[in-house]
Parts: sequence; structure tokens; C-alpha cells
Amino acid sequence: MGRTKITENLLPVYDYVIVGGGTAGCVLASRLSEDQSRTVLLLEAGYDDTEFPKIALPTEALGLQLGVLDWAYKTVPQHHGCKAFIDQQMRTPRGKALGGSGSVNLMVHCRGTPEDFNLWEKMGCEGWGYEDVLPYFVKSEDYTSPELLKGGVHGANGPMRVTEVWVSSAGDKFLQAGKELGFANTDNNGRSPYGVMRSQLNIFDGRRWHTAEAYLRPVMHRENLHIATHCHVTKILIDDKVARAVEFVRILTGREVVRARREIILSSGTIGSAQILMLSGIGPRQHLKDLGIAVEADLPVGSYLQDHVQVQGIEFEFDRHVFRGGAPDSPENQARYDTLRSGPLATSLMAGIGFFKTGTPSENNNNASIQMYFTSCLQDPVWEKNSGMRPEVWEAMYPGRKDAVGPGMTFWPVVCHPKSFGTLRLRSANPFDYPLVDPNYLSNPDDVKTLVEGIKLCLKLGNTEAFRPLGARFIKRVLPGYQGTPYTDEYWAEYVRHMTQAVYHPCGTCRMGRADDPTTVTDPQLRVKGIGRLRVVDASIMPEVTSGNTNAPTIMIAEKAADMIKGVQGKKLSRL
Repeated sequence: MGRTKITENLLPVYDYVIVGGGTAGCVLASRLSEDQSRTVLLLEAGYDDTEFPKIALPTEALGLQLGVLDWAYKTVPQHHGCKAFIDQQMRTPRGKALGGSGSVNLMVHCRGTPEDFNLWEKMGCEGWGYEDVLPYFVKSEDYTSPELLKGGVHGANGPMRVTEVWVSSAGDKFLQAGKELGFANTDNNGRSPYGVMRSQLNIFDGRRWHTAEAYLRPVMHRENLHIATHCHVTKILIDDKVARAVEFVRILTGREVVRARREIILSSGTIGSAQILMLSGIGPRQHLKDLGIAVEADLPVGSYLQDHVQVQGIEFEFDRHVFRGGAPDSPENQARYDTLRSGPLATSLMAGIGFFKTGTPSENNNNASIQMYFTSCLQDPVWEKNSGMRPEVWEAMYPGRKDAVGPGMTFWPVVCHPKSFGTLRLRSANPFDYPLVDPNYLSNPDDVKTLVEGIKLCLKLGNTEAFRPLGARFIKRVLPGYQGTPYTDEYWAEYVRHMTQAVYHPCGTCRMGRADDPTTVTDPQLRVKGIGRLRVVDASIMPEVTSGNTNAPTIMIAEKAADMIKGVQGKKLSRL
């Protein structure tokens, strides 16, 4: 992995200034700099990812959280969930390096369902239906599985490597268990993703493959592309309702201002982009006035925060480890990784994924209600620190688990389309103060009901005949202090409220939709309403969270936005 070419002495003006070198920002920097007549500046608040070799190691993902590569946000105390966590707060990791959260996530490549994007279109996002966005997914992808490529909806020549992983024999049992219950073995990124499948991950040759590696590194030699790290953007400078320049503080040099001839593009993520907009005077009028910020545009920035929510995993123990070579980090498996880039250390241990519909079509919009993650090991002890669970709860639910991953499997049910919405607000007018993040988890009781159904589905899968040869046994532990009958629907509802776990897929703070829709911040061209030459391009523009992980859709959004900005959005990309 080569080092990133960092520009120390910046120009006073560029054609395009991209704020945020994360998942979307790296895509935009690559695509917009294809035109050699246009100058592009990519500003990143964090580090050059190549300074940290551990980023490339798939199983180090959890270990990167709470360190210097993580913004390490926390939610405000939650009223309806997170009861097992310190101060009822949920930690919210966000990547702070080139590649953004794609540098610290679990590398799952999941587009979402076709119904997700057709819903976007129905909500007023013209040009964002499934058939419109599919070519951009295809354009971004480089699938390594010949079998998956036969489906005709995957790319084979794009920058993002996608690998279907085989982690252990337990992964095969997961597919068998699904079939035993009547669920198809399918492709979670195909036209009909409902059922169970092996995980598709952004991993290549046993290493993380994120947008900094896939899009940025191959083009950093371009003379018209400048990349600057450690640049904390403080505001967008607006004159006469037009975004003119970006103000930022750079380590060692202090305050700087760079102007944009054509456009400024915010790609700082669901938290960062919304914060910068509000600091710049774009947001809810009264909130900005209360903080003494001059209002440039009265828009509902931060008013429709949405995030996937799951529960701490449902665990089954095995008689022995299912990995060849014993525990994932055994000396034998470490040697396999060091010499062959194979074995459990070459993956994220995310062995399988499922999408399931519950309820009637009118209740679920004929879309996925539950996503399920399947890992072929018990919950990693690092979760105690990362999640912020109260020590006494951790010890009661995972006694003695301090430094080793035991033999077993874990199911993680997720609400695909939570009905609970929250807010993001400024803590103060100081750009270095973290904002107030309130996802309002489980405020809608339907989300609790959906997770209870997900838990019961986990138990059904774990108790199938498929897992009998592994000696699978549900680990029966009861919430400390619970007085009722365990493992009933009432118990599981209380479990959900206590063991609430974010999936770290925040979106919606700069919601896209019709220009006349009062709930939206950006139009379907991703332009900020009422302000010229300013766009937002990242997961914050999603009008409704997709059914699965949000990294792949964010890449798609950036690919599509690049064509919009270059003026080729009306052209149909060739279909495979």
C-alpha cells in the first residue's frame, strides 16, 4: 500500500472543494479530477490512513474504535433503550481518516433492496429508483465471484473489490439452517435479496478494501488533485446566498480559507455535514438564532436522523471452534494469514447475512423488516469497552469473558426500517464542540416488536438440525434484576430495551426530496435548497435508511453525484 500524496501548500482557489475524505469524498475526488481542466481539493479532518497499517487488517476493525481514528461520538442519554449502558448512552464510532467510516467498519457490502430505492422515488427523489441507481452500483463494483456475476446485476471492472467469503463450516450450516426453515439461499445484492446468504465483503487479498484504497490511491498522481489532511472545517462562507469558500483550521498552519470557482461539496457524513451546515447558518431558524448564528437558510437540517438498531447478539456455544487451526487468533491461523493471507484473520468473521419479511405486505411495504448478521464465534470481549455497557451487566450476561473469543455463533437481528426518528443539534456555536446526537432509539414501540420477532427467528435458526453436529446450545442468561419469566415475549421486549445496540448507519440529517417538501434539505440533484453552488453528497441525504449496511449505497450516491456535477446525469450507463 503506497503512501497518500498530501499537498502542503494549497492554492487559493479550486474548481471543486470537497469537504470530507470519507467513503463518498474519495469517490468524488477521483471522479471529478478525471477532467484535467478542473482543479479539485479534498479536505480531510483526520489522518492519512496509510499511517496506520492496522486499518488494512480485517479483524482489527473493532480494535480501531475509540482510538485516534475514531471521532468517538456519543448519543445523548436515551429514554426508550440502551438501559444496560453507562448513562443510557450509545457510542457512535465514525472514521477519522481518509476512507472515513469505511476505514473502521466491518466491510459488509450491502446495497439494500430494490424496494428501498423505489421508495425513495415515491418520496419525491426523482431519478433515484432502483433501475436508476443500479448502473452506479455496477460501475463501482469489482466482484470476484463468477457465480454471482452470472446474475447480471454486478460489476466486474469497478474500483471496489467485493468478495463472497467462506469463514468456517458454521457459515455453511447457517445456509442449511435457513433452507430448513424455508428461506432461500440467495444473493443479498441481487434483485430478490430475501433469504440467507454468505457475506459479501470489501476485502481483497486478505486486506480491507475501502474507497481511499480503491478510488484515491490510484489517481493521487494527478496534478489537478490536491489532498490535505488534518483540516477541520469550521464553516462554509456564504455571500448573497451562494457558497463561496471553505474556512478551516489546519494543524501547524492554523486558520485558512480556500475559495471554490464552481462548487463546494459536503461529504463529511451524517453527523459532520449537518454540523457544518448549521455552523454556516443553514438549519432550523430558531435553533441557529438561539446560538447566535446568522441564518442563511431555514432548513430542517438534523431533524430526521435515523439509524439501524439491533440488540446485543443471541449466542449459541459449540463443543469446539469451527475454524481450521482452532481459535481465530491461534498461532496456526496467524501464520496462515501472515504467509497466505487466508484463514479467519483474512475476513471480518461475518460469515452470513439474512433478509426477512415479517407481517403483511401492507405492514412492511413488501420490503425487508429484519436484517440478520451471523458470526461464527461468540461475542468479542472488546464489545464491553466499545459499546460502553455497564460492567455489572457485562459480567452477568458474559461471565468471565475478558480476553478470548469462545467457540460458538452469534445472531444479530436488526430493524431494517426503524420507525423511530431522532435529531442532531449543535451543542454550541464552537465548531470544535461535538454536536448533540439523539437517535431516539426505540421511541416507536413497533421497533421493539420487530426486534422481538427477530430474536425469535434467531432462536429458530440456532435450534435447527443443521447446527446439531456442532453441538449448538443456546446460552441461557437472564438480564440482571429481571423478575418475570425469562424468554417470553415480555422478557425479550425488556431485553431489547436494555441490550439496545446501534448498527452505526446514521443517515437522514440532510434529507433529499422535492424542493417544495418542507422535510427536505437537498433536492434530487443533492443541491442545498436556497443556497447556490453547495451540495451534500453522503449518507446524510438518504430520505429513508436502506435495508442493510450503508457503505455501498454511499458509494453509489457519490458515483451518481459525480455524474450530476459533471452534467452527464441524463445519460444512461451501459447495463451488464
